[in-house]
Amino acid sequence: MTAEHLRLNRDALLYRYNFPDKDEKSFERYQEVVEFSGQYRNELFSLHGLLNARLRHDIFETRDDIRFYQLFAKTQPVHQTELEIGKRTLRWGTGYAFNPVAFLERPKDPMDPGLSREGFIIAGASYVRSFTGALQAMSASGVILPVTNDINDDFGPENSVNAAARLYLLYCDTDIDFMIRAGETRPTALGMDFSRNLADNFEVHGEIAWFNNRKTDMPGSDGTKTALKADPVDLLAGFRYLTARETTWIFEYYRNGAGYTGSEMRRLFDMAESEENISGFAPGRTRIRPSGSVSPQPMRDYLYIRIIQNEPFNRLFTKTGASAMINLHDGSASIVPEVIYTGFSNLELRARAAVLAGGENTDFGERLNRWRIEIRGRYFF
Repeated sequence: MTAEHLRLNRDALLYRYNFPDKDEKSFERYQEVVEFSGQYRNELFSLHGLLNARLRHDIFETRDDIRFYQLFAKTQPVHQTELEIGKRTLRWGTGYAFNPVAFLERPKDPMDPGLSREGFIIAGASYVRSFTGALQAMSASGVILPVTNDINDDFGPENSVNAAARLYLLYCDTDIDFMIRAGETRPTALGMDFSRNLADNFEVHGEIAWFNNRKTDMPGSDGTKTALKADPVDLLAGFRYLTARETTWIFEYYRNGAGYTGSEMRRLFDMAESEENISGFAPGRTRIRPSGSVSPQPMRDYLYIRIIQNEPFNRLFTKTGASAMINLHDGSASIVPEVIYTGFSNLELRARAAVLAGGENTDFGERLNRWRIEIRGRYFF
């Protein structure tokens, strides 16, 4: 269960669209989520499921939703080969907060990347082999993702069959992946990622993705939008470091190749101010994404920092931490400190506060709320 108190930013553009006839200062949001996961196995077959049921209530609506986030079957017809079909959450990429190469996935919430995400209905096959020498392991996998009015309809507007493939190599203790996606629903994409432990407590990782003919509505000086920016490249570079005092530091730089610069974003906000362009910022919408993008960050360059301290001041069962997302173009930021306590059997308690900093016509400065307090309890059974 999660309870949130949101203090609104009444100077923000999104506030005026969400509350055109009201003078709201804050509101509460409550959400109850129940997840059931399970699997069945025999010698050649396994069935995996994750059911998500949630009830959400806030000033805008009360909504309940029950759906399978995952429900897929696996089988191994021959040695080292695996087939699967059903609703599946793929986890491509090595990044913690961002994954440019996650070509067949819904985007993460960078400020809470551990949350469960709904998968897509796919059919896939994979082959795995081990070696002795510099090349220690290899796997090749292929995935088919259909899009129709009834299947995976939120993957994109075009009905078609999309295909993707991944080649994984463990070479000289370095994890390396090569990916490709093709189809009419989203732009053709090529990607590569890597991850390597330079020491027991120091890991580096990165991702790069190229998109063919991925376009973004760009604001022009005359107040109109033009589809521009074909063939952008997305980039991720980061590291994770664990100190002797069990403090974990995570740094990631993310470049959204089709994202807006600071001046382009300011023009976009200016366009949205006029009544004739109000449809570009629908009520409740907090982000703009380029076509085919899996990132919720609308602008071009971001820095993500996360610090996690295990058992601070020798407080057993306690973790403290903080996350920060910084827009490198306009200097706006989201900062989220948190405390987690696990001293009760099968129960996790978490308290977080999210503070948004930024001026007028900036990414985080024009979000709906100025700050938010969240209390969450998770019970495992």
